[in-house]
Amino acid sequence: MVRGIIAFVLTTLTTSALAADMPVKAPPAPAPVYTWTGCYLGGNIGWADVSAHFEDSRLGDDGRLSKSGFAGGGQIGCDYQFASNWVIGIQGLIDGTDINRSRASVIDSDFTFHHDVRWFATITARLGYLVSPSFLFYAKGGWGTVNERFSVTDVDNITLRSVDRNASGADVGVGLEYMFTPNWTLWVEWDHIFLDRNSIDFAGRFDNIHRDFDKVLFGINWRFGGARSPVY
Repeated sequence: MVRGIIAFVLTTLTTSALAADMPVKAPPAPAPVYTWTGCYLGGNIGWADVSAHFEDSRLGDDGRLSKSGFAGGGQIGCDYQFASNWVIGIQGLIDGTDINRSRASVIDSDFTFHHDVRWFATITARLGYLVSPSFLFYAKGGWGTVNERFSVTDVDNITLRSVDRNASGADVGVGLEYMFTPNWTLWVEWDHIFLDRNSIDFAGRFDNIHRDFDKVLFGINWRFGGARSPVY
C-alpha cells in the first residue's frame, strides 16, 4: 500500500516537471488595423464627357454637340475616421483631357461650331461609410471648373469668333475605395459638374450654350500619416 502511494506521488511529480520544461506556445500576434485617418496623394485615369446644347436667342434650338475623351491627372486630400464606420475628408483633383469636336449649325449650315476641353479641376468634401474595414463607399460634393474653348467658323474655315473660358459649377459624385495594404488604396468614382451657362456672339447671332460634364475615373492613392492600433 505504502509502495503504491510512493509510486503515485513520484509519477505525478515527474509529469509536472516535464510539463513545466515544455515550451509554451505564444498566442498569435494581434492583427493591426489601419484607420482611414490621414492624408494621401495619387494619380488617376478615366473618361470624361461634355455635352453642349446650342440655342439661338431668336430662332430656337441649334442642336447639340457631345464628345467623350480620355482624362488623366492627380489628386491630393485628407480623411478623418470617426464613429467607427464613418469617414469625412476633403480632396483636390486636376486632370487633363483631349475632348474636341466640331458640328455644323442646325439653323445655318454655313456656320460650324467647335468645342475643345483641355482640363478640369474639382475641390470637394467627401463623406464615406465603411461597409467593411477595407471598403469605403462615399459621396462627394463641391465645386468644379472646366477649361474650354468655343469657336465658330464659316464655309471658308475663317474663324468668326473664339472664346476661351473656365466654366464652373457644383460638382457631385459617388465612389468606392479599397484599402489593399495599410498605405495604398484603389478607387473608382463618377462625378457630374453642373456648368454655368454662357452665350457666344458671332456674325450678329447669339447662341446660348448649356453644358453638362460627366467623368468616370479610376485611381490609386498612397496614404500617409494615419494612426494604427492592434485588435486582440
